[in-house]
Amino acid sequence: MRRSLKRMVKTLAPDDEVELSVALVGDGEICRLNREYRHVDDATDVLSFPQDAFGREEPGPLMLGDIVISVDTAAEQAGERGHSTCDEIELLAAHGLLHLLGYSHDDPQGAAKMAGAERMLLGGSIIGDDSGEV
Repeated sequence: MRRSLKRMVKTLAPDDEVELSVALVGDGEICRLNREYRHVDDATDVLSFPQDAFGREEPGPLMLGDIVISVDTAAEQAGERGHSTCDEIELLAAHGLLHLLGYSHDDPQGAAKMAGAERMLLGGSIIGDDSGEV
């Protein structure tokens, strides 16, 4: 996952030195985080917690934030989608990274832009067709 995320960051922010963290957790922990930070008492596949804003003047790497991925939910979704759990975790890491970089899927335009960025980062083998559906 480290190599994959490095490649994704170089694609999306080629001139920036960035840092981010990724935590692989179970459904219990991601449910707790989802409840605490989003007020949704349910497990989810990935959460992103952005830290720094782009355009800051401070020296050193840009602290993008944290990505938390539920391995339990990733394994379930991988089975439903017909690919490996590792592929699903890579997809969720890309999705989380895009959220850290300001992408959102709260409206149809944002969802289409985010799906296109995911497709660019991962290719159609994991993402699927151009419908935006995973």
